[in-house]
Amino acid sequence: MKIYGKCKNCKNEIGYSTSANTRVEFAMQDGENKTLNCKNCGTITKFHVDQLFTKESKVAKIGAGLILLIGTPLMFLFVNPIFNGSRNHYIIYIIGGFLLVPIIAYGIIQKQDRTRVNSFNRNKLKGRIHNI
Repeated sequence: MKIYGKCKNCKNEIGYSTSANTRVEFAMQDGENKTLNCKNCGTITKFHVDQLFTKESKVAKIGAGLILLIGTPLMFLFVNPIFNGSRNHYIIYIIGGFLLVPIIAYGIIQKQDRTRVNSFNRNKLKGRIHNI
């Protein structure tokens, strides 16, 4: 997962790759504070975990799109020889079912990526302190 922080000098986004999926995991792996170097202006900025955020992955979007674009024609290639010459109306339902497979795979990948991003951005490491 790639996390970002805003450079205090040029307001450019500074990216950092990590395997953590939540702020707590990130803090356990890399500490509560992370020092990042801006590639645009060269400023070194120290970020607290709560100042970092993540965005939806471009790799996940590309992968999901490829599954949709490649999977749909492949389904027609595999289904067409099986039912060649048959005029049964159930073929339409079967082909429709095969079309749903790449569409469902695309939707699942997109939803998982959105859930991961929302989970990281929504939950802060240091929440409000409540007096009980």
